Amino acid sequence: LGFEFDLSPVVALSIQLLVEMAKGNGKAAKEEVDPAAVLKANAKITKCQLAIQNRVLACHGRTPRQVIGQAVDGKKYKMADLRYDIKMGRLEVLSPNASAGPAPKTSTSSAPCAGEPLPSATLDEFFRFLQCQLCVQARELAEEKLRPEDKSAAEMLPDVEAFVKPNLGATERWVPYHTVLGIHELFLVQNVHSRKTWDDKQRFIAMFVFRAHCKGDLFKTVQLPRMEKASFWKDPKQAFAPNGEMETAMLKYRRETGKPMITSCFRIIPERELKDDDHNLVRSITKRTMRLIDVADEAWVTMNDKKKTPYKKLSEISAAIKQADGLGETWAKMLTVCIDLAHPKETLLESDCEVGTGAAAPLRVLSGGEASGNSKDKMETLRKLLKEVNSCKSSPAKHFWRLLKTAEESLRKKFKEYDLIKSQTRTKEHGMTASTLQVQLCEYRQFRHSLARLKYALPDDESMRSEAEKAGRMSTEDYTTFDESRKCIVCEFKDDNDNEIQFEVPVQPFRSKTVAIEVAALVARRVACMCIGMLLDGKSKKETEKFRDGLAKDYTGGEDVDEKSDAWKACKVNLKHSSPLVAFDRLLKDGKKVQMQTTVAAAGGILQAERVARLCWHKLGQGKSKDDVIKYRNDIYQKINPNGGTPRGSKRGSDGSLSPFLKKQKKSQGGA
Repeated sequence: LGFEFDLSPVVALSIQLLVEMAKGNGKAAKEEVDPAAVLKANAKITKCQLAIQNRVLACHGRTPRQVIGQAVDGKKYKMADLRYDIKMGRLEVLSPNASAGPAPKTSTSSAPCAGEPLPSATLDEFFRFLQCQLCVQARELAEEKLRPEDKSAAEMLPDVEAFVKPNLGATERWVPYHTVLGIHELFLVQNVHSRKTWDDKQRFIAMFVFRAHCKGDLFKTVQLPRMEKASFWKDPKQAFAPNGEMETAMLKYRRETGKPMITSCFRIIPERELKDDDHNLVRSITKRTMRLIDVADEAWVTMNDKKKTPYKKLSEISAAIKQADGLGETWAKMLTVCIDLAHPKETLLESDCEVGTGAAAPLRVLSGGEASGNSKDKMETLRKLLKEVNSCKSSPAKHFWRLLKTAEESLRKKFKEYDLIKSQTRTKEHGMTASTLQVQLCEYRQFRHSLARLKYALPDDESMRSEAEKAGRMSTEDYTTFDESRKCIVCEFKDDNDNEIQFEVPVQPFRSKTVAIEVAALVARRVACMCIGMLLDGKSKKETEKFRDGLAKDYTGGEDVDEKSDAWKACKVNLKHSSPLVAFDRLLKDGKKVQMQTTVAAAGGILQAERVARLCWHKLGQGKSKDDVIKYRNDIYQKINPNGGTPRGSKRGSDGSLSPFLKKQKKSQGGA
């Protein structure tokens, strides 16, 4: 749908490596790299994409210590990136002080405008891009040849064709102008929304079932025959239970055909639950389907609440999706668009929708830099741009609206048997919706990056980089790696004076009979992050080691969240507060935001305060009320720190007594 499903080559490689590791072949990824070694770029990079070439060349003749954390074309270079470049043979590791020699030469001769500046993105260019989108759409879906009357748009068409071509076919990533005609959306119209044997709710749930994998053949061959039985609809969720009829049939299909089970748009790595790779893949789909059916049931109730406004419905459904285990913001955007397409009369996204990562940069550029700040600010900027788009009287805009009318007439003839498509190909002149605008902004951003690479020999369009891509200083987590063989968190980084710093946090002190190694490693990583914060703030290594050892000594362990929980990111201590605490926000299923906190004094220690916060975060996500969770939190306080009652801002050890070293560190630490 134009949202950020496409990943960089770096991430694609990391996915390949993680898949290998899941099969037990990923040990090489943990080999240590001498921080003083000299890196050498070799001729293999000549076959790589320009962005990869640039980042590898930036490492040539330098050491890992020098390159980790540097920005190349606006993106941070991490230890993981270095390991992947070495593994793929693009970088060679020489001995310290060795000569790397001259860097390999790369050619940009295929880029006709190499060396010239990339023209700025403008609203007129955006309208020309939309004209080209309509032309490609007409050819691919209506078998009709359209040509822009706008000469500038006609000149742009080959560039748009070059951008679209890799996304056609099996990649399933092409996004036409009319979102309802995307490969997955069109499949739903033809095979779900138009099915007369199901009622409205059944069609609604079936949409979520398909979205768990987005593979048409799997749905039609395996799932649809079983979903047409009345017995399936007595308990759709149970039908996907582990080792049930649906899972067994899906596994048989996988083993007999070997066909993909999920769309290539989803870069999803299944959690390792079963030893057999095929069965593990199928299990991941059935479990995700069960979660989505729960979401569908809840969303259906919201959709049919006549007292709620479209915005309220959208907010509640989006919140429910985000709260579901393993889903999140991208799933929320995808599924709300699907619901909007299936139920256009609800007008969920006609004038309002949250601005996603992919649309934020082009929105900022086309609005003159206004799309900054929080989510509400971006939504307001989207409304303003939508108004400007729909009122624009420029020549490219006029050409677009005329071409749109012609294109939609052809589409209605082509898909005359599908009322849903016909209704969504009757756009009122100057009546583009917020949803269409946002999706096309995402596509426009990707087109600009394609144009920069193919025509101007640039790694990307710098103006279209997301906020994350523009980030300068690395987070403390970026400096840490888990050394599995030695069971410790290794930290390697430079301070502000370019001094090399190495630091380790053993995992063993945080393990117990009830604490798994994966959870203990995450606790140790939290300690490492706090220690890195100290070192970056100028504390000595000796002071930091004392702080680390004190945390390990005071940690009592106990029940904790799963190692994959987002609570690990959300619940971090702030030691600069007058009463050190862990404060967090949690979005509830009804769309409301709850604020909660735990304090170091009440929990009896820094790590305990974080652990209790994570447990509370999890309880809120399960649907517990804030009052219930506060009672739950206080009960834990009483169990782990029965003496309690210490002055605000003080810290206790595991025995309830004050920890002098923690008290000394109180004023010097910030949240990590």
